[in-house]
Amino acid sequence: MIVDAPCGKLEGREKGTVVQFLGIPYAAPPVGPLRFRPTEPLPRWEGVRDCRRPGHAAPQTAVPGLAHLTKNETMDEDCLYLNVTAPKACRHAPVLFWIHGGAFQKGSGLLGIRPEQFTAEGFVVVSCNYRLGALGFLDVSRWLGDSYRQSGNSGLLDIIQALRWVRDNISAFGGDPDHVTIMGQSAGAKLCGALTIAADSDGLFRRAVLCSGAVQCIRDRHTAQSVAEQFFAEAGLTKDRAAELLTLPWQQILRAQTPLFTRLNLHAVGPVFDGVTFAGDEAQALLRSSTGRTYDLLLGTNRDEMELYWHVYGVHELDEALAVRLFGNRAPVVLDAAAKLPRDASWHERLVHFLTEYVYRAGTVGMAEAAAAAGHPVYLYRLDWDRQAFRACHASETQFLMGMGLVIRDMDRSPAHEALGQAMRSAFSSFMKTGRPGAPGLPPWPRFTAEDRQMMVFDGECHVAETPPVETDPRMPYAVFALD
Repeated sequence: MIVDAPCGKLEGREKGTVVQFLGIPYAAPPVGPLRFRPTEPLPRWEGVRDCRRPGHAAPQTAVPGLAHLTKNETMDEDCLYLNVTAPKACRHAPVLFWIHGGAFQKGSGLLGIRPEQFTAEGFVVVSCNYRLGALGFLDVSRWLGDSYRQSGNSGLLDIIQALRWVRDNISAFGGDPDHVTIMGQSAGAKLCGALTIAADSDGLFRRAVLCSGAVQCIRDRHTAQSVAEQFFAEAGLTKDRAAELLTLPWQQILRAQTPLFTRLNLHAVGPVFDGVTFAGDEAQALLRSSTGRTYDLLLGTNRDEMELYWHVYGVHELDEALAVRLFGNRAPVVLDAAAKLPRDASWHERLVHFLTEYVYRAGTVGMAEAAAAAGHPVYLYRLDWDRQAFRACHASETQFLMGMGLVIRDMDRSPAHEALGQAMRSAFSSFMKTGRPGAPGLPPWPRFTAEDRQMMVFDGECHVAETPPVETDPRMPYAVFALD
């Protein structure tokens, strides 16, 4: 099957009830002089491009507990490719733009989503690769000069360019460029959050769905440059040799980043308040001032997010080393609060709840509050289903929304599980189509406001509940990680 789009002619394939185009280049390869540079558009190509196989995934190393690439994927610095899956013969269909997770360090557009779950609901599904790790989120401007000011947001700028590609090309695949929803899980959700306040993303999407992630991960510039300083030390590069970073093989960059990422855990890399990509340096302030932007927001967390750490990483205590890895110089505040937890028979549940609050839920509720204050329609949820060994841990929502387990080792296939999956997919699809979430069998899902702080609780018996107050220490800033 051949489609003639503004980007050029593409050959895809039919696959059951859908057509699929893989490995579509959406930007100039970020190699050579474009390494660490803002994403550049790609001119229209000549001839017909074969888009039946995946494009290269971004360079990455294995991260314990995170999904590996598919067997058909290869890694290369030339990684800016996207995928389109569409129902056959659709026209003006709503578009779901999926942003994969992986701690900003791992993954690809083929992971974390089964497009057929949403093409069956009438969506055109787009997923993209973006630069990861040091190549995607390392602020090298102190070492390489102000022309690299946005280097800490290269991966985010890739996604913005991919959304521009959707705006300009998706109608050729039957999608409606004025009806785009961005959706992500974990780091993908955090990137969706960053897009709601990024300077150049306005108008590129109508709705945003954030699963277990918000804008609390965007780092201040000093923190980003402290991380970069550690990276340069690992790479063995002094300031007078910093330019060598521009020509190092990407494999050497991966070797240099691995001990750093192990040391700093979740927050080694991610978006940066660089003074250009964002028009300010405080996420909630930018959200509250975003009254001129038009988007609807659906977001939430799983009740036991950090159960993943208990089981996969063996974290049964919060010691100083782990607190520094998770919170940087915020660690003393968190440790003081943790010291007040009773060491009783419920210690497991108490620690998981405590860490979930600090790492995930407080940031999500804070984003909901700020976006609602700016007048955006906001819908909040929590997933409580815990009928598996890891309970309602991080990535639990994927078993319902995507029909895939990811980290869930014993995914339930009971009628109640299947019914909840259908309800969640229907409610989320309704939101993406109409701006109002709802599904047969669910109670009405009210909008979250300052006056009416309601959320939907997904469980065996779904119900609406009052959103609990944030439980973090008042001294804890909104941004969960910072370095001196």
